[in-house]
Parts: sequence; C-alpha cells; structure tokens
Amino acid sequence: MKLKNLFWFATGASISFHLVKNRQTIKTEVTESHQLVKGMQENLAKIQRNLEIIQDQKSILQELVTDFQYKTRLFSQQASASLKEIQDTWNPNKND
Repeated sequence: MKLKNLFWFATGASISFHLVKNRQTIKTEVTESHQLVKGMQENLAKIQRNLEIIQDQKSILQELVTDFQYKTRLFSQQASASLKEIQDTWNPNKND
C-alpha cells in the first residue's frame, strides 16, 4: 500500500511541478482559447442575424416574382390583342 501511495504522490508532485513550470504558457493558451471561443460565438450570432435577414428578403422577393409573373402574363395578353388590331388594320381584306 505504501508503494502505491508513494507512486501517486510522486505522480501528483510531477504534474504539479510541470503545471507551475509552464503556468505562463498554459495561462496564455487558456486566454487565447477563451478569446477564440468568444469570437466564434459573436460570428455565429452575426451569421444567424444575416440568415434571418436573408429569409425576410426571400419572402419579399417571392412576392415580387409572383407580381412580375402576373404583370408579364397581362402584358403578353395586351400585346397580343394590340398586335391583332394592328394586323387587322394593315390587312383589311383578310376579314372580308
């Protein structure tokens, strides 16, 4: 039992020594990691806001497309009617 306790004590002491010896490096890495995580969270929030804006614009764009399609059909019908009138005016003998 005593050898086991001695082994764990030596292991703990060694780990503690290395942690204290490299504390500045570890502290710097933890700080940098924290800043990176914070930056990623901010970027994620921006991306989510941009996605919401895109979704809003998508619905508006869909309404515009529907309106444009309706106006295109209406224009096509009016243009066909006008073209028929012009053809009738230029060729009056076809109707007789």
